[in-house]
Amino acid sequence: MQREEVKAFKNELRNYTYYCSRIVSLENSIEYTYERLGGVRGIDPSKEPTHVMPNKDLEYKLRDDITKYEAKLATYTIKKDSVDEILDRMENEICEAVKRVYIKGEHIQKVCREMYLSHNGLARRMNKAIYVAIHQG
Repeated sequence: MQREEVKAFKNELRNYTYYCSRIVSLENSIEYTYERLGGVRGIDPSKEPTHVMPNKDLEYKLRDDITKYEAKLATYTIKKDSVDEILDRMENEICEAVKRVYIKGEHIQKVCREMYLSHNGLARRMNKAIYVAIHQG
């Protein structure tokens, strides 16, 4: 039976690609919002506003959006970095097998054949490598 921390880490591995895509998406959203913020004109009664909301309201809204995006970005970055840290502690061969099975979604039987291991043998090695890597930190 697998330990709970190994199961939890495997779930994090399965979410790794999602974390990476969310990081890129949030970075793009932050960049776009900063561009929009740069387009907000100062309060100048001689110029027509380029939007419906008053300038200060739009500025505050954009700044709030940036703060929210940055908080979400920090959360996903921490999760991704913690997975990377644990993967870095693993032996290269087993680490590659773990990445292929849990991140890339390859079928474990294919990885077993290429590594000349049985299904149970590879599963045990991966579980042990994950457990050891988690407890090294």
